[in-house]
Amino acid sequence: MNTAGNNGGSLQSASSNRMTLDEARKVLWLPSRPKPIGDLLKEGYLDRSRLEWAAKKAYNPRLKEAAQVILDWRPRSSREQADIAKGRGTAPKAKPRLRVGISLDQARSTTWPFGAVSGRPMGELSETRQLTLKDLAYAAENARDGRVRHAAIALLLARLDQELEEPPPPAGMLRIVSPARSYGERRQLALAMLEGLVAGALLALSVGLVVSSLHRSGDSPRISMTIVDVIASPEGVLGLLLFLAIAVGAVWLVLFLQDRLFKHLDKRIENYRQGKEGEDRIVEKAVHSLDGNWALFRNVVLPGRRRTDLDIVLVGPPGVWAVEVKTLSGEYRNVGEAWQYRAGSRWKRVSKSPSRQASNGAIALKEFLRADGIATYIPAVVAWADQEGRVSIQDPTVPVWTLDRLEDELGNLWNGHSLKPADRERIVEKLTRVCLAGKKGPW
Repeated sequence: MNTAGNNGGSLQSASSNRMTLDEARKVLWLPSRPKPIGDLLKEGYLDRSRLEWAAKKAYNPRLKEAAQVILDWRPRSSREQADIAKGRGTAPKAKPRLRVGISLDQARSTTWPFGAVSGRPMGELSETRQLTLKDLAYAAENARDGRVRHAAIALLLARLDQELEEPPPPAGMLRIVSPARSYGERRQLALAMLEGLVAGALLALSVGLVVSSLHRSGDSPRISMTIVDVIASPEGVLGLLLFLAIAVGAVWLVLFLQDRLFKHLDKRIENYRQGKEGEDRIVEKAVHSLDGNWALFRNVVLPGRRRTDLDIVLVGPPGVWAVEVKTLSGEYRNVGEAWQYRAGSRWKRVSKSPSRQASNGAIALKEFLRADGIATYIPAVVAWADQEGRVSIQDPTVPVWTLDRLEDELGNLWNGHSLKPADRERIVEKLTRVCLAGKKGPW
């Protein structure tokens, strides 16, 4: 009896300690969108797939629990779910958030854009009551400039004696460091030069053969045989046909080999070009998700690895990440460490596993930093930069970030601070020297 009672008490305690739906709605989402989950549900940004991702992968345990609470919640009707998502219905309403994304001083200094008093600071106009609550509400709803809208909301709340939550000071823009030319760009240039050399060599060879033939014919005794004389006998006709066949065959063979070679080189050049475009897309997403506390290094060529590079290295407060970017057209799947691509109705194994490439890059970077006395764990990541995102993932040994979820994945990195500031500065300085060294020379 006592055991049953104790178990019942434990279950009741666990149930009472669980986060409520109202508390879950107030939890902030990732730093890439630092808003309460309830607001993002109302805006339509958060859907079931994003909540499932957070419940499974979020580093912040509070965010993880909040996502699971909302997923577990099952209202009695879709109408009731919509009402509660909008802050109505039977669930208790969350208190209004007073975080408007702008400080009160910034709001006061913002220029008013409407009417006869346009061009003057909004703080001065609001304090002297030249702007009514109705004016501020109109600006908050209709102003084209986002800063004016936020300033109107802040001043409106201040006039209503509400206490504003000041936003944290901005850390600036993400720092991006890259060499003058990436490994892929150098390969594109080398392949283009090879094409030019092959075309020039073939042209020079053709001209040389013609000149040599003319020179020999000029030195040889004059032959007065005409085409009529050649075709006058069966042997002559056969010899002429054989000569023409050999000449045409030689020309066709040269053109065929040249075409095959150039197609192969063009395909490789195009692959490198698509790879760079994929890296650009990843960097663009990173700029919107990470701030000045982070540094992003592109195409890092470590000493002893001249024939390959690390596509992207991220260094921030939580640590260091080695990112292998892949922009592969077609349909792919990743199961564990194995990668396959669809060829018709069959799946074929990829010759170079992106997971293995990412792991090798992370190990090389770890050893490079360890040589300077910096010991830190470096996770490997595969960033799938194909815009169509035709890749399926199952139990990957290395995390795979798809383009559509990249901002959430990057925001998830903020949770937790494991890298000492002194070590972070040393890593940034060391990688900066490596990248700047890559800017020297024509290649």
